[in-house]
Amino acid sequence: MSFLGRIRGAASRRTLLLAGAGVLTLALLAVLVPALVSDADGSDECRQAPDSARAQANDPKRAAKELDPGEDVNRTGPLKRLLRTTGSPLCEGTDGTQLAGRALVAATTGRTTADQHEPARPHTERAARVTHAAVLLLSRGNESYQPDFPLGLNPYLARMFASYIQDTSRGVMLGAARDWEQPTATDEEAEYEDRIGSGNWATPFPTGHDVHVVFPRPDGAKKVVRRVAASPRAFARLYDAERARFAWYLERLTHSGQEPGEQPGKKELPTDLKLGLGQSATFVAKLMAARTVAVEDGLAPSLAQFDRAVLRHTRGLYHPAEHRVRTRPSAATLAQRRPDASAGKGKRAVEQLMDGRVQLFAVLDAWARQRDIPAARTERLRIEMNTWYARGLNLR
Repeated sequence: MSFLGRIRGAASRRTLLLAGAGVLTLALLAVLVPALVSDADGSDECRQAPDSARAQANDPKRAAKELDPGEDVNRTGPLKRLLRTTGSPLCEGTDGTQLAGRALVAATTGRTTADQHEPARPHTERAARVTHAAVLLLSRGNESYQPDFPLGLNPYLARMFASYIQDTSRGVMLGAARDWEQPTATDEEAEYEDRIGSGNWATPFPTGHDVHVVFPRPDGAKKVVRRVAASPRAFARLYDAERARFAWYLERLTHSGQEPGEQPGKKELPTDLKLGLGQSATFVAKLMAARTVAVEDGLAPSLAQFDRAVLRHTRGLYHPAEHRVRTRPSAATLAQRRPDASAGKGKRAVEQLMDGRVQLFAVLDAWARQRDIPAARTERLRIEMNTWYARGLNLR
């Protein structure tokens, strides 16, 4: 081969080598660039709770102060960092959802998770604001309209909601008060008087000392509660709390089945009484619907397994007193009410416990018999509750 031919051959081989190297480079970039980008924004990873959560979990006052979003709920940065509501989510486990959950419980209930058995005190403004902000942040999913926070938070969120069960079940039924823009309201602030009458839109039996959380619109509490109820243990805590609240409500009605101050002899049920009954009916129905949605979405294996687990976790059954009760305990203590009977064991016990309508009507009927409530009045109460329950069963 001539000298010129050897030069041409070498150039051809060099061209082939360069072309091959170029193809290999492109292939490597196609693999590495997505991985590098993913690592940069952490989209494929989870994060542990911040170090500050350890001190917060053991110091409720500190937790509430550091996580307080302020009266205008504009300082949510610390709570966002605790719950990891932006960027990569919380990791499940001891240093992730468990640590963050413990800090949240301390901030919102005023007690550590280890001290939940201690008598609850009325909530503070700060604690109630943290509760409002937590629901506000968690109701917004990272990549979807619906909440998608880690399920490991559910037991702690259930404790939080149970501590505010009067506000929680009211928020699930009605949302926020239309003419109230603040994240909290005191008993005094919730009082109203109009052309129809007077009352309190936050609670039927105000103590004068409670601070109520006003959940964000639209449907903030409803969305978060639905996901929380996807876990049997959390479901049981919420179910127990609302059934305890229902017993508390009934035993304070008069012997004619009316709220105190209502004019006797009225044929139509007054609005406050309708809402008082509807609150329990709606909330229990929403819980039952939430467990069905959990199975459909793959968050729970089956209704049968879910229901058996709820029976294992429930504290029991709640019955109102046989006489009218006139005391007014703090709303913060309602979920601490002791059960009056065991829920039982076995298949029959599961069926009875997990039929929300049966549970509520059994309590209502027993109360009516013990208090000699007129049959016609009892029937109107049943019809009202049944109407609210049917509406609440909407799955989505």
